[in-house]
Parts: sequence; C-alpha cells; structure tokens
Amino acid sequence: MTLETFFTQLNANGLTIAILLFAAPWLVWVLCHWIPGQWEEPFLLSLNIGLAAASLVLWAGYLAYATNTAGWQAVVKQADMFLLLVPPYYFLSSIWVARQRMPLSRVPAFRTLQGISILAAVYLILSWLSRRVYVVFFSYLPFSAFLWILAGLLGVAYIGYRILFGNPPQYPPES
Repeated sequence: MTLETFFTQLNANGLTIAILLFAAPWLVWVLCHWIPGQWEEPFLLSLNIGLAAASLVLWAGYLAYATNTAGWQAVVKQADMFLLLVPPYYFLSSIWVARQRMPLSRVPAFRTLQGISILAAVYLILSWLSRRVYVVFFSYLPFSAFLWILAGLLGVAYIGYRILFGNPPQYPPES
C-alpha cells in the first residue's frame, strides 16, 4: 500500500472515520467512569492520547504529501475541510478529557508527548541555527565537535524538561 492509496482510502471513508474520531474521547470518558482504577484509567487515557497523537501525525503527513505534490491551492480546493479539522479536535479533546479525569502528570502518554515535543523543539531550533551558520560552523569545527554540541543541547533540553515538569509520578506498589 502506497501513501497515495492509504490517504485515498482515508478520504473515501471520511465520514465513518470522522464519526469514530469524534466519539473516541467521549467513549474513553464513559469507559473511565465505568472502570475507575489506579492502573486502568491512566492506561485508557494514555491509549486515547496515543491514538490521537497518531492521527495528528497522519494529518501532518497528509498535509505535507498533498502540499508537496499539488500545492496549497489544490489542497484548499479538493480536500474535505471537515475531515482536516477532525485530528486536531481529537487530540485537543483527548487532552481535555484526560485532564478532567486526573492530573496530566499521571498519564504516561502525556509525559511522553511532552518529552517528544521538547526534543522536537530543540531539533527545530538546532536545524534553524545550522541553516544560518553552516558554512562558518563546519569550516572551523570538526564533525565530532558538532556531535558533542548536539549531545549537549539535548542534555540541556532534558534538564530543562525535568525542571519544568518535575520527576515522573511515583505509584504505590501493586497489591
């Protein structure tokens, strides 16, 4: 299956997918209400946030593919705008539902997404900087020094993440 056929099938079954994605956060809300528990509820919320993040990645992939092959004009003319709004809604409503059920620091998927987003931000900043100074940077520094600088930036990002969001939550032992 190619990307084109995958996104074509997503577009062909758009109404069914949109209904499922609109209902998923509220289905998780009901399941968490029926099955409350110290381990079950974070698992359900993490699963929902993980699926929402996956739909957001597919959404970004579709936009990148469509704009690279046809341009923004074709995307605006041909794409189903309702279907394009569903993944951001699903992600934001999943975060909101998880926040209503428990503190987000107790949801493992949210902490993982925080870490990934901070690492992605550091990568984007580093790539932006390297685009601006790559001639000077690589003319005077060996590649191993670049790798050490990259490792240092990732270390600083990790330390900043730990300072901003604290240590992972401690759960009581299973009985």
